[in-house]
This record gives sequence, C-alpha cells and structure tokens, in this order.
Amino acid sequence: MVPTRNIQAVGAIAAGLIACGCASYGGYTPGVSTMSDVRMKSGRPTDVRFSPGEEIWEYATGPEGVETYVIAFDSTGVMRSAEQVLTVDNVRRLVPGKTTREETRELLGRPGEVSMMNGKEVWEWRFRPFGFIPEILAVSFGGDGLVTDVARVPESIGGSNKGGK
Repeated sequence: MVPTRNIQAVGAIAAGLIACGCASYGGYTPGVSTMSDVRMKSGRPTDVRFSPGEEIWEYATGPEGVETYVIAFDSTGVMRSAEQVLTVDNVRRLVPGKTTREETRELLGRPGEVSMMNGKEVWEWRFRPFGFIPEILAVSFGGDGLVTDVARVPESIGGSNKGGK
C-alpha cells in the first residue's frame, strides 16, 4: 500500500507543477502585460502571426525543447492570453483527412523538424504530454496538405537522437 501512496503523491505533485507552469508562462498577466513587457523578459519571439484584431507571438523551444508558448495580444498591444500549445488536447484535435498543415501549425506551433518519408511530409515535435516522459510526436501530410497520420512514440524508442543518447 505504501508504494501506491508514494506513486499517487508523486503524480499529484507533478500535476501541480505542470498546472503552475502552464498558467504562468513568464509571469505575465492577461489584460495587464504588454508587448514591451513580454519582449523585455522573453526576448524576440520565434514567430509572429497576425489575425483580425490580434497579433500572436510564438516562443518555440524546439527542436531540443518540449514546449511552445503562444501569446496573443489585442490591437492595443495588451496581452490577451499565454498558452502552452504542445498538449495532448491539441494533438487530439488533429483529424486525418481533415486537418490541414495550416491548422496543425496553428494548433501546435512550428515543428522542431520537417522531413520527407515515403512521399509524405513529416513534422516532428518533442513534447511531454504528462509532464515528465518525453515523446516524439510525428504528423504526416499527404500531397493534398491534409494530415494522414499522427504518431506518438516514447523518445527513448523514437527515431530522434535527441535527449536519449
């Protein structure tokens, strides 16, 4: 019985740390923090996108890192939200035959690696779906630009030579 309690305690602590890390990226406050605050503290974003009424900054830690944060600002430069997008929920939103490259990019941020395999374009990310066991996420696209396959492999068995060797 004691080992089970210890495992449950470790799981609860890990979940709490994950929740704290996701909720407070950079210590910014929605509705208060500005583009200037984020730029001073986090540096230049790895990508900037625009959509009606907002500017979106991406901070990707790949190819070596396992997190991608997306920060949205309103038209006045005030932060609306900060979100870690490499999540199991976002991976579940990928639907083979329906999800496009662009939608995948919006959901998960830029991939850490892009390659061609068996005539398909394959995007890869490292991520930690449960906070502590790294995985390789591979998403394949057909010639029509739609997702064909989504695969998750524990990093130690995956095709990547990062982190495990």
